[in-house]
Amino acid sequence: MTMIFAANEPSESAEPNPPQWPESVTIITHDMEDDEAQETLKTLEDSTKKVTKDMVITEDMTEKEKGEKEEKFVGKTYFVPKEHFSSERKVIFFEPREEPYKVDVQVGYYVQVAGLGASASDVKFADDGATKKKGPYCPAYFNEKLRGLTTLDTFWRSAENFTNQTEGGQLWAVSQAAPIRRIHAEKDLTLHDGGAFASGGHLANAQVNGTLEFGSQQQFCSRSVTVGDAINLGAYSNVFVDTVAPENCLKTPVGWANAGGNQFGEELSLETRPFNWRTDWSQMPNVDFKGASTTVHVPKITVEKCFVAMEIFEDNTKKYFLHVPQPRIRSGDELSPLGADLSGATDDKRPFENVYVARAEAEGVHDNDVARKINLALKQGKDVVLSPGIYHLKVSINIVKNDQVLLGIGMATLTAPPNGEPCIQVSTGTEGVRIGGIMFAASRIKKEPFLSPKTTSFIEFGKEGVTDPGNPNNPGVLTDVFCRVGGDLDREVSTDIMVRIHQGNVIGDNLWLWRADHVKLADGELPNFPDLNLDYHQVVMGECPCKTGLEVNGDNVVIHGLAVEHTDEDQVVWNGADGQVHFYQNELPYDADQNFGANNFVGFRVNGGNHHLGGAGVYSNFRDYNVLVKTGICHPSAFDTNRVVNPFTVHLDNGGRIMTVVSDGFTYGGGPVYDKDHRICKYLPSKEDE
Repeated sequence: MTMIFAANEPSESAEPNPPQWPESVTIITHDMEDDEAQETLKTLEDSTKKVTKDMVITEDMTEKEKGEKEEKFVGKTYFVPKEHFSSERKVIFFEPREEPYKVDVQVGYYVQVAGLGASASDVKFADDGATKKKGPYCPAYFNEKLRGLTTLDTFWRSAENFTNQTEGGQLWAVSQAAPIRRIHAEKDLTLHDGGAFASGGHLANAQVNGTLEFGSQQQFCSRSVTVGDAINLGAYSNVFVDTVAPENCLKTPVGWANAGGNQFGEELSLETRPFNWRTDWSQMPNVDFKGASTTVHVPKITVEKCFVAMEIFEDNTKKYFLHVPQPRIRSGDELSPLGADLSGATDDKRPFENVYVARAEAEGVHDNDVARKINLALKQGKDVVLSPGIYHLKVSINIVKNDQVLLGIGMATLTAPPNGEPCIQVSTGTEGVRIGGIMFAASRIKKEPFLSPKTTSFIEFGKEGVTDPGNPNNPGVLTDVFCRVGGDLDREVSTDIMVRIHQGNVIGDNLWLWRADHVKLADGELPNFPDLNLDYHQVVMGECPCKTGLEVNGDNVVIHGLAVEHTDEDQVVWNGADGQVHFYQNELPYDADQNFGANNFVGFRVNGGNHHLGGAGVYSNFRDYNVLVKTGICHPSAFDTNRVVNPFTVHLDNGGRIMTVVSDGFTYGGGPVYDKDHRICKYLPSKEDE
């Protein structure tokens, strides 16, 4: 039965300012004492566990190994991923003030931490005298199966809009769907935790005075970043878009040097080494010694994410504003990077009187009428902020006006309508639409004859079959968009294609489109692959089906930071012309059988002309069958190193292989044939380049 609630109806005139936030919004006020703030923040942390000997030590270990494990772990308390599939969503806001906050803020699952200043300098974090503090941070989690730390599943969180002044610097050891943006790290920014496994992430609009250290990150995208000192590269591939860094900034990765690799033989800068490669640890020292590949790109246009800010007036009243950063457009033939922009000086500042704050619940239960309320607010010409929660949509959210903003905070999650309609439909002919900070979750689809769409999806940007060039000076924008098919208990959820972009001149900034490889265990259920993981059910063929992560039909679509994983067919299908992707990460489905290879499915397929692809990695881990895939990337200009830059494939584990890195549909090319000592391959244009 559908329950209709009158609560939280959009106002016919002005919305309240300050807004009426739900309990999922925690605000640390400017006049709160740090001790009181710390007590509040402790209640919002993830679960922890104290490590005992049996959790890290096995009989087959040497005495030295046992001693090292005991010294490092036993008796210490670590965060654990108990909340990995939690239904809670939270945001922690910090009001602007002159004095820095002196607190630790562990940013856990489904938590966003954000300053409420117009500038990143309006909210600061610092040490408390001799007592070291971290500010907002994300450490590695303890994993009992690995008997150690990992950041391979530190997903679904974010931190933004503050300055970190702590002596220890900014720690942000994460993987996908965990961006850190609009921050100023006055010391170092460390994107790993002691070398624990990490698979990749996204850093945007950030200033780092010290060293930017990627460590054990497989891949990482850095977009509009200003670095003051060194850059310590990661494991496989680093992509730098609109990044400003000093000459001779690239240093030998610590792990690389410690494992026996040579020091860099020359002083290296971003611009002086666009083509190079780093192979896996077992091949040292008989390999290229220069670390991860670096892909450098200067875009013509970048657009920062919208954000919520607050001002405190002399009479102590508070007013909220939605900041909409304006596009930064670079002109001329020789483009120069601009780096970070943290001031907010040129933002379009929209008062919350014209911003509708949606709530996922009404009267303590899911509001099944919430889509109608959001659509009414959008029809009134208002912007919409989705407060933290899980929104169970019955119909699509329709964006019909230019320049409207739909912004999620606290990992707000839209669950797809069960009739197969998309969560969001952006009307053809609109421009400047901003969608950001939103998770999307699949539902069980019950298609209605003649009513449901033929192709199900989460986002339809424009209309299928309708040509819409968009506006290059006022593009549509997708920022921090995280889709998932599966994860919770229901393994029959599905969609066909997660995101479809039909409009031209759309910009994407950090998209993770994930068909689940693991889902939540039911109460009392045992893991189906206990040798792999004790915490989750591993998805097998037929569960959580999804054909493709991204389909692009519009021209001049640009994405900075794209990850698509585990879908059942082509992971990406790009039909539009003049497209660009800078940073791509893909894992092929673990549960695929031989039909995946026989049907020539790939990690990235380009059908449109004049496409540029930089820093793309396709990984295989065929857990259940010995699958042979002809190539990782199919691209018309596969062998043009100005259009396809630093592509590579990785054999993570198990059987099968990706036989070549790239193909133009006729010719196949790649690095060495896989065997136990050749796990990572790049395309080599000619023998002389090896």
